[in-house]
Amino acid sequence: MIDTKRSPQSVRREIVGVPVAGGELALHLWRPRGEAKGAVFYFHGLQSHAGWLWEVGPQFADNDIAFFVLDRRGSGISQGERYDLPDVRTILDDYAAAVAQARRTVGDEVPLSLFGHCLGGSFMAALMHDESFTTRYDAAIFCSSWLGKLHATLDADQLTALAAERGTGLWDAGLRSEDFTHDPRHREFIDRDDLAVRELTRRSRATLLELERVYLNPTRQLPPVPAAFVSGLSDPIVDLDDARATFLRMVGPQAALLQFATDRHYLFYTGVRARLVDWATTFTLLSGLDRHA
Repeated sequence: MIDTKRSPQSVRREIVGVPVAGGELALHLWRPRGEAKGAVFYFHGLQSHAGWLWEVGPQFADNDIAFFVLDRRGSGISQGERYDLPDVRTILDDYAAAVAQARRTVGDEVPLSLFGHCLGGSFMAALMHDESFTTRYDAAIFCSSWLGKLHATLDADQLTALAAERGTGLWDAGLRSEDFTHDPRHREFIDRDDLAVRELTRRSRATLLELERVYLNPTRQLPPVPAAFVSGLSDPIVDLDDARATFLRMVGPQAALLQFATDRHYLFYTGVRARLVDWATTFTLLSGLDRHA
């Protein structure tokens, strides 16, 4: 257990092992010293990992929110092959095990939100549509997530070729720190992050395509929980119009669309971070009230 202190409250950070097929994954938890009033489970993107949330976790905990981040298999400090995603079933089972552990940690009565950033939103959407996923959640937040990106940017022949891809050569995602944030301190962290994954095997992109199909062609109806799509006013990485349209088709027109005053991709590394944490806190807590209404 790692104890960290942040004024005005003392916030506890823990790293818990999640047993999964073939090993163990690292589930990071920022927990309030007092009783948690809500919980957020965060799905990180391609290159990021739980270490990117060193400022966000304590802020959620100061709001009495237990904040969970799973280092995906092969990411952060979790076990697994770097740069190579496992099959879709393994990915979904890993996340299902971690979310179930988060629910057991906070108990049945605490509202739990799922929060997916960028590519993490695609993993989250696939999990929400997976018939094997049975853990109750109370709200879903998609943040700067280009849902269905491969289907939106590739033509039919390219999609067919990608689906058949089995190569182990590396594909560079072309991610630039200046697209994520203007802040020099955060840009330096991103550029120097030895745990960041900026490349994937070509067969891993085929896995991402299959994940998109889980929620673009669903066999399961989503539960009627509050859902929101959150972004900046513009995004150098995500086609926000297409992403929001896909989101609304997936969750229905009653969902919320929210924009913060930034033009960078990673909202938590911009000046809107504190407001986003406070909004996500309120959204989570209100979802618990809706459930008991």
